[in-house]
Amino acid sequence: MDTFNFNAPVNGPIQAGGEGNTQNNNIVNNNYGGQQTAEALRLANELVRQLGATAPPEVEAVQAELARADQQNTAADHVRIRAWLSTISQGAVAGSGTLALVEGIRQAVGG
Repeated sequence: MDTFNFNAPVNGPIQAGGEGNTQNNNIVNNNYGGQQTAEALRLANELVRQLGATAPPEVEAVQAELARADQQNTAADHVRIRAWLSTISQGAVAGSGTLALVEGIRQAVGG
């Protein structure tokens, strides 16, 4: 049996295992309320501002989750945020500022 040691925060899903065994770990982000969350929240606020009344509900869901994490000084639910960002991207007009903001949020949360 193989042993895998991770000596730093894991900032994304990982798959590790030996002899054909794979273990899927949930995201652990020890950057509680840190600079990445603040940057992602800033971009989400800008996204809401740009889209205004035409914003799909997923935009506000991203903003609310990032605001919750920042306020509570805990990790944001990156899996849900990535899913919401994918939905937003699919509905965005190619080449728009929306896509740039979505990509910025995705990078800020480690995706």
